[in-house]
Amino acid sequence: MRSKTVIIGIILILLFSSIFPITISNEISSQIERYVNDRLTVDIIRSPSEFEQATELMITWPTLYRLSIEEEPYFIDIVRAAEEAVSVRINVNNFLYKNRIINLLEEENIPLDNITISITPTNSFWIRDYGPFFIEKNGELSIVDFNYIGHRYRNRLIDDIYPTLYGVGNNIGFDFKANFALCIQGGNYMSDGQGLAMVANYSLEVGNRDKTIEEMSDILKQYLGLDEVLILTSQADDMTGHIDMFSKLISKDTLLVGQWEDTNDINYQILENNAQILIDKGYNIIRIPMLRDPDEEKNTIWTYSNSLIINGTNKKIVLVPQYGTVEDSSAIIIYEQAMPEYEIIGINCNLVIDYWGAIHCTTMTRPLIN
Repeated sequence: MRSKTVIIGIILILLFSSIFPITISNEISSQIERYVNDRLTVDIIRSPSEFEQATELMITWPTLYRLSIEEEPYFIDIVRAAEEAVSVRINVNNFLYKNRIINLLEEENIPLDNITISITPTNSFWIRDYGPFFIEKNGELSIVDFNYIGHRYRNRLIDDIYPTLYGVGNNIGFDFKANFALCIQGGNYMSDGQGLAMVANYSLEVGNRDKTIEEMSDILKQYLGLDEVLILTSQADDMTGHIDMFSKLISKDTLLVGQWEDTNDINYQILENNAQILIDKGYNIIRIPMLRDPDEEKNTIWTYSNSLIINGTNKKIVLVPQYGTVEDSSAIIIYEQAMPEYEIIGINCNLVIDYWGAIHCTTMTRPLIN
């Protein structure tokens, strides 16, 4: 209220001086100008898309988490494919694992020139979910640190502060207030870079039981500079409920959306409805197969949309999940036809998919802000 009164007073002074000439010292004039400018300044915020140019790929090596040595070949494949395209940062919990990774990469003849191994404490390797929400704020790279743990990941307190630790360590501005505002994981977020973002409902609702969909959308708009938040329906038996398990935004107007061949699958109509919503919004929709692990006891969803686009400073590549099925080649062809300017590289995800995640879930890219 006091600020409004002061501003009104300043306006009256300026109006009065235009009618009745009075002398205002340069110092007072400068103070008035600074005061008004400070209060009229509005941060210009933009949420970059995954398909914009990237400067770094981040992964967290499996160490303290329950998955460790047997999953290492998967992460080696990620590093081998990505290091020619962009700088790679590998997070590890201790120096012993740092030396182990160096030895592993050298044994695989993977050059270390473009790789940084960072001693950074974490609880898990799902860096997409707990990693930074990068934004462009007033022309500079900045970080929003939303809450990661919510009601689901209470044992991952260290992961929850990773974005802030990354910001401090890399001299990037960060906003930790968001941690108290909203719980959301990076795997449940897609931005077109032009003010529209997409999320799926289940994970958002479970992590924010005290908020309505409208309230959650408003928070995303506030912190990420969005004009619109499009909410799709999560798959019914996907443990994550994340949007990256069934769709992929590959350009500002085109999406890959999963499609179940079995019309009796519990998720068939859900994805058909999601696809129609996107078509009605004017998007070009390309369908890509959705599969299940043939082991009926697992019944895990195998997804090809959980890929990673790296529009690297050196090379453009897309890493696409592979599961050792006949549909693998079909998925590669779909990506090749949809993204001809990229090299499409298949990565075997059988070592991680049983834990309801694949390439997108275990990687995070840092956008280039010019």
